[in-house]
Amino acid sequence: ITINPSPVLVITNPAAVCAPSTVDITAAAVTAGSTGGGTLSYWSDAAATIALASPGAITTSGTYYIQSTLGSCTDIEPVVVTINTTPVLVITNPTPVCAPLTVNITAAAVTAGSTGGGTLSYWSDAAGTIALASPGAITTSGTYYIRSTVGTCTDIEPVVVTINPSPVLTITNPAAVCAPSTVDITAAA
Repeated sequence: ITINPSPVLVITNPAAVCAPSTVDITAAAVTAGSTGGGTLSYWSDAAATIALASPGAITTSGTYYIQSTLGSCTDIEPVVVTINTTPVLVITNPTPVCAPLTVNITAAAVTAGSTGGGTLSYWSDAAGTIALASPGAITTSGTYYIRSTVGTCTDIEPVVVTINPSPVLTITNPAAVCAPSTVDITAAA
């Protein structure tokens, strides 16, 4: 009489990655702690009828299945793969304004054409470590940064804000003249 021990799979879902990265469900960490020492196979369905073509380089989020087989004994368990869409920011620098007007870099026109549907945040530095206090009312010219985040995936891009100083005219009325003399208001004085 031969009684084979049933294999027991312990699954640790792999960490989420950002597209275009792939996930390897054949990595030892995914089945660490499993017992029985069975032969592993990889499937697209829970019934183990559709073999997974590339278990070492999965490109699509979803639930896949690993089966451990020892003799005629099997254990099949799900493994969840998460591949987040990497957002892509398209930046259109806002139109320059004259002080004391402000610039709103949260306006939809600034990021129109971006993809990935990420959550936007606004920064003073390219590393995204110094939050921008008033992105809806910037008062100083400079380069600021917008970051789009989906899960652990990000794209950060610069946005150039131009706030021109308003000119100040000082007027000295020209001296009165007698007709038929004329007055030249283009004179520097």
